Amino acid sequence: MISHHLSLPPQWFAQAFPFHIVFNRNQEIMQVGEVLQRISPKPLLGSQLEQHFRISRPSIPVDFDIIQKRSRSIFLLESLEGKMQLKGQMMYVDDHDAIFFLCSLWVTNVSDLTPIGVKLKDFAIHDPIADFLFLLQVRDTALTDAQNLTTNLTQKQSQLQSVLALKEEIAQTARAQAQQLEQTLRELQATQVQLVQSEKMSGLGQLVAGVAHEINNPINFIHGNIIHATEYTQEILHLLELYQQHYPTPITEIQAEIEAIDLDFVKDDLVKLLKSMRVGTDRIREIVKSLRSFSRLDEAEVKGVDIHEGIDSTLMILHNRLKAKPDHPGIQVVKEFGTLPLVECYPGQLNQVFMNLISNAIDAFDEQDELKRLKIPRAKPGQIRIQTRVVNSDWIAIHIADNGPGISKELQSRLFDPFFTTKPVGKGTGLGLSISHQIVVERHGGTIRCDSTSGEGTEFIIEIPVQQRRRQVA
Repeated sequence: MISHHLSLPPQWFAQAFPFHIVFNRNQEIMQVGEVLQRISPKPLLGSQLEQHFRISRPSIPVDFDIIQKRSRSIFLLESLEGKMQLKGQMMYVDDHDAIFFLCSLWVTNVSDLTPIGVKLKDFAIHDPIADFLFLLQVRDTALTDAQNLTTNLTQKQSQLQSVLALKEEIAQTARAQAQQLEQTLRELQATQVQLVQSEKMSGLGQLVAGVAHEINNPINFIHGNIIHATEYTQEILHLLELYQQHYPTPITEIQAEIEAIDLDFVKDDLVKLLKSMRVGTDRIREIVKSLRSFSRLDEAEVKGVDIHEGIDSTLMILHNRLKAKPDHPGIQVVKEFGTLPLVECYPGQLNQVFMNLISNAIDAFDEQDELKRLKIPRAKPGQIRIQTRVVNSDWIAIHIADNGPGISKELQSRLFDPFFTTKPVGKGTGLGLSISHQIVVERHGGTIRCDSTSGEGTEFIIEIPVQQRRRQVA
């Protein structure tokens, strides 16, 4: 029989178990999780365990031999230097004569993480959105290569014009060739936009839909079982209370076990634990719903949809960029939704338009926040206002406005040109607004325009018909 052994380096172990503690018989902390070490007010490695924590459950002192005998118990350690609590199980490691405390930060509300300095990403949970962002990064690299090819073609055109200009006898032919080459370049740019849009929508739709599907099945199973587990728990606790009422004086062995497991704490903590799990599954189901709504990027058929659902799913995906972070303040989103009918459209493509416009607004605020380095604070809190309304019985309008730095009049006329961008090199490809224009105007027979004033903000107004004419669309 072949046995396989896997030994993780300490740094890997600290990352895989971000809150664990290993201490020896002298209570000296030999190893600690990466996140726990970061958020602790004082260094933990090499110090005594009882200098930083006390055991609030079970009711025992911080003693190696006593802890070793209670390895089956659930321990709750409370920090002596703050409000942090760690919950987990103590395991004795015979080879090293040490105790391994496999634990996690014990909170019942996500808002409790902020005062401690912990984020959700610090827990050992894989984030599927990273795959989504990785795909966007690959796309940007491909678009940069395409733009470089276009630049090379433009340079070749300039060289060709210079050579033909030296030959007077073929000047007329040279001008005709130059005009033809320019037309070819414009057609090439338009073709590139269409190819990028098709590939991006297909790839993003398949990836996001796949991730949402894989998450949805297990979370529905967990969510449904939590409901039954809560009911069963309430029934068992009620039965236990009846036993305590009718048999208030149990035998010595049962009384000893009640004290050993700290029955009052278990009854109270079990209800809180199930409630916390229910809140977590509700949040994951909400995220999955938004991912599934946004994943309709590759749908080829026109269908009647709720425009507000597409906007909400886009905002959910961009939530991480909208919330406050240490390097920049949060961005407020104000929704002024009117009463809209179901709109016939390509829902995934309209979602892409919403994503492009809202992302551009966030990018503008991010660039504005760079002024902090020059000690120039933002003049007013960032705000994105999204308004929907009925124009008439046949048309609806969507307004997406921000109070950011605005766009100068000289640049507004070129906003929808392919590969035109005001962002620094490496920050944008100049295709977002061009693709948005193509989706709204060519695919939906609508209009999109920009109204902006430097220093005051920018507003994009999209108007599309409620019903699409049955026509061939390229």
